[in-house]
Amino acid sequence: MALGVLACAAGVGVSQGAGDELVSVGTAEVRGVVEELRARDDRADAIVRVDDARGDVELRRGDRIRVRDRAWSEGTRVEGSFAIAPTAGFRNPSPHPRWPMIDPVRADARAITVSTARELGVRAWIGAARAHVRSALARTLDEPACGVARALILGDLALGDDDEAAVRGAGLAHVLAVSGMHVTLLIGALVWLLGRALSWVPAIAMRVEVARIAAGIGVPLALIYAPLAGGAPSAWRAAITGAIAYALRASGRRADAVAVTAAAVLVFGIVDPATLARPGFLLSIAATAAILAPIGDAEERPLRALVVASVRASLATAPLVIWCFEGLPLMGVIANVIVVPIASAVLLPIAAVHAAIASIAPVLAAPTGAAMDLVARGFLASCEAFAAFPLGRALPPLDIAQGVVLAVACGALLVVRSVRAGVIVIVLGLVAMAGAEVRLRANEQPHGVLRATFLDVGQGDGALIDMPDGSLVLVDAGGVVGPGIDPGEAAIAPTLRARRRDRIDVAVITHPHPDHYGGLAALMEHVEIGELWDTGQSEDELPDGELSAMLATARERGIPVRRPDALCARPRAFGAARVRVVWPCPAFDPGWDPNENSFVIEIAIGARRLLLAGDAEQHSEGVLARSGLLSRVDLLKVAHHGSRTSSTAPFLDVLRPRVAVVSAGRGNQFGHPHADVVERLEGSAQHVVRTDRDGGAIITTDGRAMDVRTWSGRTIRVE
Repeated sequence: MALGVLACAAGVGVSQGAGDELVSVGTAEVRGVVEELRARDDRADAIVRVDDARGDVELRRGDRIRVRDRAWSEGTRVEGSFAIAPTAGFRNPSPHPRWPMIDPVRADARAITVSTARELGVRAWIGAARAHVRSALARTLDEPACGVARALILGDLALGDDDEAAVRGAGLAHVLAVSGMHVTLLIGALVWLLGRALSWVPAIAMRVEVARIAAGIGVPLALIYAPLAGGAPSAWRAAITGAIAYALRASGRRADAVAVTAAAVLVFGIVDPATLARPGFLLSIAATAAILAPIGDAEERPLRALVVASVRASLATAPLVIWCFEGLPLMGVIANVIVVPIASAVLLPIAAVHAAIASIAPVLAAPTGAAMDLVARGFLASCEAFAAFPLGRALPPLDIAQGVVLAVACGALLVVRSVRAGVIVIVLGLVAMAGAEVRLRANEQPHGVLRATFLDVGQGDGALIDMPDGSLVLVDAGGVVGPGIDPGEAAIAPTLRARRRDRIDVAVITHPHPDHYGGLAALMEHVEIGELWDTGQSEDELPDGELSAMLATARERGIPVRRPDALCARPRAFGAARVRVVWPCPAFDPGWDPNENSFVIEIAIGARRLLLAGDAEQHSEGVLARSGLLSRVDLLKVAHHGSRTSSTAPFLDVLRPRVAVVSAGRGNQFGHPHADVVERLEGSAQHVVRTDRDGGAIITTDGRAMDVRTWSGRTIRVE
């Protein structure tokens, strides 16, 4: 399997940096072919591989775009006009680096005018077959049985959110993921039936070895099965492994499981190295390798062998599961021992038989439909029961050192043969993990310095300020990214978890626009908040608005909400740092819109000063420039994402920032930052950092030197 490990490393190398190129908002005339249909619940998105694109966005041949709410089957050729936007994805520096994207979707798209035409060939036939089976299941099954059947037979993500959470929480997601079990049972059954049928034909049975003929036919059956089942990496791994095994059997040679699995990895390494870095593929290979490894006399005791295989598979996959999903269902070992044999013997065969009958003769599908409904509900009920045990379900994200420790410990547990050695490995692993945790907390909760993290939250603002006394201040929690994506849940909360932060001492909402407060509700559910700062304009002018409701909820929970009259002229000390509200003082002006009433906040530590300008525009900037309240700053969080109506010349002349940070979304529809503003910033500031290009940025200072580090690897030092 060493060859597989090397190929995986090559896959990671190939995948690095994929998908980070900028795709702007705009329209494009696109020709392409539907490569994949991603169906989930009652909606479906088509993944289209671009053949040709013309317009005001840069799409290249071979790029993949996600066309929302279009249930086009695989192989369909599409041509038309599409509204294009960058895919949601947050690029923030973190002690827990994200897993590399493999062949990512470069853009989200919505069809404006489009024509479709069926493409001839195997891919189109497979797409039509999948669509027919999907429709047959929907007509003959109710939920949740239909979702379970679609997952088992087609590889669709068709379970409801609660059911999916239960399956994952029980550690049984692999039961619904197309894998070796499916190939063994379904294709194996077809090959066996074919062999039996051939043996009943004397003219064939007397001349050839029917088992070898059936195995030879099993090769194309296995390879066709993978795309029919959705084409996931685990499906292709299982299909290629099965095809190699059947080919060996057809040639009269014995198929060694370890050698066949290694050969399948080698095939992937040659055909598509990047696929080897997909988490789904790695989980499949790791579990298979662990199960195939010798396990002593367990082979003579079936029940013990099943338990040992489940434990070994859990150990082999634990590092990747914890890294990617931030949790490990420890009850999954027991769940696998109990549920997997039943699922293999009952759930999958019934789903396959029902899918076949419903697709060919739906009038005869009622009995199998009733059976499918019964076993699907039983399966989900067992998942809910095992998922109810909280042990190990939610774990904090690991840093690199902890990931290495976990991988080494799990690997060691797979090879040790005595209980004593296993205990030693566990104890040493726990000690090493504890040491790494202490180091992580010391690095990520700094004392004695000020650290400002300007997060990539899409088109919006979100900043975390670690104060010298250990306090944490949040300035805005917004961002507009895409439908169904909460910036608090998807961008800010993961950073807090990675830094082991469960409390925000002060949360500042600079003004009542959703690109600044949109993630606040989610954060209020994740972490404790000490107090909230708000300009008051939302509650006074929009008492029934979304932000007003959030503030009311905060008050109900005993969280103080402070307005400018309680903040202006009252600087707040956080150890060696001082926070001063300089606008709007003494209160917001009802004659101006929320941008002009946005909080402008100065943070000073030693000789260094930072100014966070919210969404201030030319009126408020002009007043501040003439007020004498401001002078040169070391860092400016640029107002209003670099809008043309902000960052006026008089304002910048007063501030003359050494570093200017623009928080804007990649390819945003507003064109932020505006070219004129960029020109003014480059003429005024020594360095300009942009979250749309550089990703999130961390600024650290002890009051003397100031260091800037971005997600993209850019570094700046200000002496």
